[in-house]
Amino acid sequence: MQPLIINLTGKKVVIAGGGRIAARKAQTLADQRAEITFVAPHFCEEILELSNAKNFSIIKRIAHPNDFAGAFLVILATNVRSANKALANQLSPNQLVCVVDESDEGNVSFPATIQRGHLQVAVTSNGASPKLTRKLKKELEKQFDHSWGAYSEFLLRCRKKLKELNVPLEERNKLLEEILDERYRLDKYDQEEILERLSKIGPFKG
Repeated sequence: MQPLIINLTGKKVVIAGGGRIAARKAQTLADQRAEITFVAPHFCEEILELSNAKNFSIIKRIAHPNDFAGAFLVILATNVRSANKALANQLSPNQLVCVVDESDEGNVSFPATIQRGHLQVAVTSNGASPKLTRKLKKELEKQFDHSWGAYSEFLLRCRKKLKELNVPLEERNKLLEEILDERYRLDKYDQEEILERLSKIGPFKG
Protein backbone atom coordinates (compact mmCIF):
# COMPACT_ATOMS: atom_id res chain seq x y z
CA MET A 1 0.00 0.00 0.00
CA GLN A 2 1.29 3.44 -0.93
CA PRO A 3 0.15 6.37 1.26
CA LEU A 4 -1.11 9.37 -0.72
CA ILE A 5 -2.59 12.76 0.13
CA ILE A 6 -5.44 13.33 -2.33
CA ASN A 7 -7.34 16.53 -3.12
CA LEU A 8 -11.03 15.58 -3.30
CA THR A 9 -12.34 19.05 -4.13
CA GLY A 10 -15.09 18.70 -6.73
CA LYS A 11 -14.60 14.93 -6.98
CA LYS A 12 -17.56 12.55 -7.07
CA VAL A 13 -17.70 10.27 -4.02
CA VAL A 14 -20.38 7.60 -3.67
CA ILE A 15 -21.00 5.85 -0.36
CA ALA A 16 -23.08 2.67 -0.26
CA GLY A 17 -24.55 2.41 3.20
CA GLY A 18 -26.64 4.44 5.57
CA GLY A 19 -25.36 3.46 8.99
CA ARG A 20 -22.86 4.83 11.47
CA ILE A 21 -19.79 3.49 9.65
CA ALA A 22 -20.88 5.24 6.46
CA ALA A 23 -21.52 8.37 8.53
CA ARG A 24 -18.02 8.24 10.04
CA LYS A 25 -16.39 7.94 6.63
CA ALA A 26 -18.46 10.82 5.31
CA GLN A 27 -17.61 12.95 8.35
CA THR A 28 -13.93 12.41 7.58
CA LEU A 29 -14.53 13.81 4.09
CA ALA A 30 -17.07 16.46 5.05
CA ASP A 31 -14.69 19.40 4.82
CA GLN A 32 -12.94 18.23 1.64
CA ARG A 33 -15.53 19.83 -0.69
CA ALA A 34 -16.20 16.54 -2.44
CA GLU A 35 -19.54 15.85 -4.11
CA ILE A 36 -20.86 13.05 -1.90
CA THR A 37 -23.83 10.81 -2.63
CA PHE A 38 -25.21 8.19 -0.22
CA VAL A 39 -27.09 5.16 -1.51
CA ALA A 40 -28.99 2.96 0.97
CA PRO A 41 -32.53 1.81 1.83
CA HIS A 42 -32.34 3.55 5.22
CA PHE A 43 -30.20 6.32 6.74
CA CYS A 44 -29.16 7.01 10.29
CA GLU A 45 -29.75 10.42 11.83
CA GLU A 46 -26.07 11.36 11.53
CA ILE A 47 -26.15 10.97 7.76
CA LEU A 48 -29.39 12.91 7.42
CA GLU A 49 -28.02 15.79 9.50
CA LEU A 50 -24.68 15.79 7.69
CA SER A 51 -26.33 15.68 4.27
CA ASN A 52 -28.60 18.57 5.19
CA ALA A 53 -25.69 20.64 6.51
CA LYS A 54 -23.32 19.89 3.60
CA ASN A 55 -25.88 19.54 0.80
CA PHE A 56 -24.91 15.92 0.10
CA SER A 57 -27.19 13.79 -2.08
CA ILE A 58 -29.24 10.84 -0.83
CA ILE A 59 -30.65 7.97 -2.88
CA LYS A 60 -33.00 5.81 -0.83
CA ARG A 61 -32.71 2.27 -2.19
CA ILE A 62 -30.28 -0.64 -2.44
CA ALA A 63 -27.09 0.33 -4.28
CA HIS A 64 -26.56 -0.89 -7.85
CA PRO A 65 -23.25 -1.01 -9.78
CA ASN A 66 -24.30 1.83 -12.10
CA ASP A 67 -24.63 4.14 -9.06
CA PHE A 68 -20.83 4.30 -9.01
CA ALA A 69 -20.30 5.26 -12.65
CA GLY A 70 -17.88 8.16 -12.84
CA ALA A 71 -17.14 8.10 -9.11
CA PHE A 72 -13.61 9.08 -8.20
CA LEU A 73 -13.90 7.38 -4.79
CA VAL A 74 -16.29 4.61 -3.77
CA ILE A 75 -16.92 3.61 -0.16
CA LEU A 76 -18.74 0.32 0.38
CA ALA A 77 -20.18 0.43 3.88
CA THR A 78 -23.42 -1.52 3.77
CA ASN A 79 -24.11 -3.80 6.73
CA VAL A 80 -24.26 -6.84 4.41
CA ARG A 81 -20.90 -8.52 3.84
CA SER A 82 -21.98 -10.25 0.63
CA ALA A 83 -23.33 -6.98 -0.81
CA ASN A 84 -20.06 -5.14 -0.23
CA LYS A 85 -18.12 -7.97 -1.85
CA ALA A 86 -20.42 -8.22 -4.85
CA LEU A 87 -20.32 -4.47 -5.51
CA ALA A 88 -16.52 -4.39 -5.15
CA ASN A 89 -16.18 -7.12 -7.76
CA GLN A 90 -18.19 -5.10 -10.28
CA LEU A 91 -16.34 -1.80 -9.97
CA SER A 92 -13.71 -0.51 -12.36
CA PRO A 93 -10.11 -1.34 -11.37
CA ASN A 94 -9.32 2.32 -12.10
CA GLN A 95 -11.58 3.61 -9.32
CA LEU A 96 -10.52 4.24 -5.74
CA VAL A 97 -12.50 1.76 -3.65
CA CYS A 98 -12.70 1.41 0.13
CA VAL A 99 -14.44 -1.73 1.43
CA VAL A 100 -14.92 -1.00 5.11
CA ASP A 101 -15.35 -4.56 6.35
CA GLU A 102 -12.69 -6.23 4.19
CA SER A 103 -9.93 -3.85 3.12
CA ASP A 104 -8.24 -6.41 0.85
CA GLU A 105 -11.25 -6.28 -1.49
CA GLY A 106 -10.61 -2.59 -2.19
CA ASN A 107 -7.53 -0.55 -3.03
CA VAL A 108 -7.95 2.27 -0.50
CA SER A 109 -8.05 2.35 3.29
CA PHE A 110 -8.59 5.31 5.58
CA PRO A 111 -5.71 5.94 7.98
CA ALA A 112 -6.21 7.43 11.42
CA THR A 113 -5.35 11.10 11.07
CA ILE A 114 -4.84 14.18 13.15
CA GLN A 115 -4.80 17.67 11.65
CA ARG A 116 -3.30 20.77 13.15
CA GLY A 117 -3.70 23.61 10.68
CA HIS A 118 -1.62 22.74 7.61
CA LEU A 119 0.04 19.85 9.41
CA GLN A 120 -1.54 16.45 8.84
CA VAL A 121 -0.25 13.23 10.39
CA ALA A 122 -1.63 9.83 9.39
CA VAL A 123 -0.99 6.35 10.77
CA THR A 124 -2.20 2.91 9.76
CA SER A 125 -1.36 -0.71 10.48
CA ASN A 126 -2.85 -1.72 7.08
CA GLY A 127 -5.41 -3.85 8.87
CA ALA A 128 -2.94 -5.73 11.04
CA SER A 129 -4.15 -4.14 14.28
CA PRO A 130 -6.83 -1.42 14.33
CA LYS A 131 -6.33 -1.19 18.10
CA LEU A 132 -2.66 -0.29 17.56
CA THR A 133 -3.67 2.36 15.06
CA ARG A 134 -6.11 3.93 17.56
CA LYS A 135 -3.49 3.77 20.32
CA LEU A 136 -0.90 5.54 18.16
CA LYS A 137 -3.42 8.18 17.14
CA LYS A 138 -4.08 9.04 20.79
CA GLU A 139 -0.35 9.32 21.42
CA LEU A 140 0.10 11.57 18.38
CA GLU A 141 -2.79 13.79 19.51
CA LYS A 142 -0.91 14.40 22.75
CA GLN A 143 2.42 14.94 21.01
CA PHE A 144 1.01 17.38 18.45
CA ASP A 145 -1.19 19.68 20.50
CA HIS A 146 -3.15 22.58 19.01
CA SER A 147 -0.16 24.92 19.13
CA TRP A 148 1.01 23.15 15.97
CA GLY A 149 -1.91 24.62 14.03
CA ALA A 150 -0.79 28.23 14.49
CA TYR A 151 2.83 27.15 14.06
CA SER A 152 2.12 25.54 10.67
CA GLU A 153 0.43 28.78 9.55
CA PHE A 154 3.53 30.72 10.67
CA LEU A 155 5.80 28.35 8.69
CA LEU A 156 3.66 28.83 5.59
CA ARG A 157 3.82 32.62 5.92
CA CYS A 158 7.60 32.49 6.22
CA ARG A 159 7.99 30.17 3.25
CA LYS A 160 5.78 32.34 1.03
CA LYS A 161 7.60 35.47 2.14
CA LEU A 162 11.02 33.97 1.44
CA LYS A 163 9.95 33.02 -2.09
CA GLU A 164 9.23 36.71 -2.75
CA LEU A 165 12.47 38.04 -1.33
CA ASN A 166 15.89 38.66 -2.79
CA VAL A 167 17.54 35.98 -0.63
CA PRO A 168 20.29 33.62 -1.87
CA LEU A 169 19.32 29.95 -1.78
CA GLU A 170 21.83 29.11 0.95
CA GLU A 171 20.55 31.88 3.22
CA ARG A 172 16.93 30.95 2.47
CA ASN A 173 17.55 27.35 3.51
CA LYS A 174 19.32 28.54 6.65
CA LEU A 175 16.31 30.66 7.62
CA LEU A 176 13.92 27.78 6.93
CA GLU A 177 16.00 25.58 9.19
CA GLU A 178 16.11 28.26 11.89
CA ILE A 179 12.32 28.57 12.17
CA LEU A 180 12.06 24.84 12.89
CA ASP A 181 13.51 25.58 16.31
CA GLU A 182 11.01 24.76 19.07
CA ARG A 183 10.94 28.34 20.36
CA TYR A 184 9.14 29.52 17.23
CA ARG A 185 6.28 27.15 17.92
CA LEU A 186 5.98 28.21 21.54
CA ASP A 187 6.64 31.94 21.40
CA LYS A 188 4.62 34.29 19.19
CA TYR A 189 7.04 37.11 19.91
CA ASP A 190 9.85 35.13 18.26
CA GLN A 191 7.54 34.52 15.31
CA GLU A 192 6.82 38.22 14.93
CA GLU A 193 10.51 39.04 15.28
CA ILE A 194 11.58 36.89 12.35
CA LEU A 195 8.65 38.04 10.22
CA GLU A 196 9.75 41.61 10.87
CA ARG A 197 13.29 40.66 9.81
CA LEU A 198 11.94 39.25 6.58
CA SER A 199 9.87 42.36 5.90
CA LYS A 200 13.07 44.43 5.86
CA ILE A 201 14.64 42.36 3.09
CA GLY A 202 14.13 43.71 -0.42
CA PRO A 203 11.81 41.92 -2.86
CA PHE A 204 13.13 39.39 -5.32
CA LYS A 205 14.42 40.89 -8.57
CA GLY A 206 14.40 38.29 -11.31
